[in-house]
Amino acid sequence: MTPQGREILDAVKLAVIAIVCALFTATLVIGIGGAVLRSDKTPARHDGGGQQSSMTAELY
Repeated sequence: MTPQGREILDAVKLAVIAIVCALFTATLVIGIGGAVLRSDKTPARHDGGGQQSSMTAELY
């Protein structure tokens, strides 16, 4: 393989690593953000029979 071919291959490898890292980071940030938003907006209500909502029950 020529030196130019190796440089192109290295560049492609780095691009693939960058894409994988970006996808992982985006997934992590969206997941954490969704969890935070869900916990902030969970209404503290009771459903008829005096039972706690499922989200509130999970916190205890």
